[in-house]
Amino acid sequence: MEAWTLVPGLALLLLLLLAVIKLLKPKATHPNLPPGSFGWPVIGESLEFLRCQRGGHPEKFIQDRMSKYNSPVFRTSVLGEPMAVLYGPAGNKFLFSNEGKKVALWWPSSVGKLMGRCLVSKVGDEARSDKKMLMSFFNPEALMRIVGVVDEVTKDHLRIHWEGMRLKSS
Repeated sequence: MEAWTLVPGLALLLLLLLAVIKLLKPKATHPNLPPGSFGWPVIGESLEFLRCQRGGHPEKFIQDRMSKYNSPVFRTSVLGEPMAVLYGPAGNKFLFSNEGKKVALWWPSSVGKLMGRCLVSKVGDEARSDKKMLMSFFNPEALMRIVGVVDEVTKDHLRIHWEGMRLKSS
């Protein structure tokens, strides 16, 4: 038997093995955890999450689970990270009133690998100090100083790249 015919068979066998392990794994009950599922090992519910994103309806992922578990709070696993999702005003109030106490902002490790150390992926004091420094460039006085430059650059761009062109509306 050639190697190229063996690969699909091994992949199918591995998939079947994962399915059997998932089905036979004892269901642990954790009274302090919200309802939900972490999905398949490693993959979690990432495929469904991405399918909803690509379909242009990212809220469908959350709405489907809220109706499935009959709760605005549920657990899931996306991008290889287990997480709890809190939806609605009560969830927002809980998060914003307990930041740094009961909850902490974090990003999945995959986001850190994709984006590196940037303002989006930083948390805690480091993020606060960087944000404060960045916001000093966007205060009203600073914006008034650069409005003329932005206006000139925009006019030059339109003159060079768009002069004589017509805008098509769809």
